[in-house]
Amino acid sequence: MYLFCVRHFNDIDHITPVAWKMKQDNHPVAVYCINPKYDIEKDYRLKYLKDQGVIVESIYDTFDQEQNALQRTMRSLFMWFFAKVNRINSHNQKKLSLLTRAGQFTFNIIGFILYHLTKLVFYNKKWAYDFIKQNGAQVLCFDHVMPSQHVVAVLLKAAKKMSIPTLALPHGIYLYTNEFTKPASSARQKFYKFNLFDYVIVQNQLRKDVLARSGIAGEKICVLGSARFCKEWITQNKKILPRMIKLNGTGAGNLKVVFMPSKPRCRVDVERMHNTINILAGLREIEAVVKPHTRTGREAWLFDNMPLANVSRVHTPELFEWADVVLIIGSSVITEALMQDKPVLYLKYLHANTMFFEECGACWTIHNESELEQALQSLQVKKMEVPYSAESVDRYLSEVVYGGENTRDVLRDYVQFIANCKVNPRD
Repeated sequence: MYLFCVRHFNDIDHITPVAWKMKQDNHPVAVYCINPKYDIEKDYRLKYLKDQGVIVESIYDTFDQEQNALQRTMRSLFMWFFAKVNRINSHNQKKLSLLTRAGQFTFNIIGFILYHLTKLVFYNKKWAYDFIKQNGAQVLCFDHVMPSQHVVAVLLKAAKKMSIPTLALPHGIYLYTNEFTKPASSARQKFYKFNLFDYVIVQNQLRKDVLARSGIAGEKICVLGSARFCKEWITQNKKILPRMIKLNGTGAGNLKVVFMPSKPRCRVDVERMHNTINILAGLREIEAVVKPHTRTGREAWLFDNMPLANVSRVHTPELFEWADVVLIIGSSVITEALMQDKPVLYLKYLHANTMFFEECGACWTIHNESELEQALQSLQVKKMEVPYSAESVDRYLSEVVYGGENTRDVLRDYVQFIANCKVNPRD
């Protein structure tokens, strides 16, 4: 059995295509969610995998046959508290009363305490060994996760003792070309994050070079391209994507604009970003919406009370089908926009990083608010006229989607690597 451990919306986005392709090729596959707070029942990608015959479960709901009643009770309790929070989160947050928000906070705290107590006492090396053995695991795949999170460390230790290969698969595309991108992002932190895995899969040479400089052995790092953004999965994803907005086409009328900010902690100028949102709201014949980054987390409050619609619940591929123009800062969603042949405006003035797509010339680089207004006015008249070339876009997509090899069959390469990998002899 090939096991995939997921925890969040982003890594599910990038791991689902690999698990799907492995199942298509008749490999035995199971997907386990290691984040007790994530609602796997509401994830359309996990539901699709389950419909295809893939085992999809919470790792905490299985393999407890030898655990005692106290463990099962504590597990049920923390799962219940987190499920309660998910039900509250499914409502419009702006309409929640102060009392409900207080209850949300309380459920979170109690669930968190119970979960960590249960993890400390019961989810130990023996549990991890039993989990791997009962699954008949041949390979154990995670995303680019910190080993300290959830039950990752104990699974890695058990797999190492059992000589089961462990892989870290991408949960996004690394596109930063400067060294300091966000707080706590250091070579030492990267080494700790990745060195315990037998292999680290990356989408491009840029990411491999960054990890190699942090001390990760070169033979551990393999460039395979982007499973999420390869044409095969984009085509399949459109078939299963739950539709949430009515598409009006891109004909006459207002210019439809979607703004996709980066995580605020990635050296984003938040005050200037808010000013940009206000500018977009005031432009005539512009219909603009904002979708904060899915890993915004505790900084989500920065997007409260905006003058533009917050479309967090709409999936990005559908948003880009709707949009005439996409505005980005440093997010890899630019790849989806370029794959859909949408004009992309890169708001360089909103952060202090430099980007690979910027260096490729695969976007319309905007240096200030005045340039933004002028660019949108230009696109109102000629929706597809942009100052960057198709060749620049192709060069970017070749590197980040196909790992520098235009003829690469991305999903086939992922499947072959996972199915044939052995424990890294270096370890």
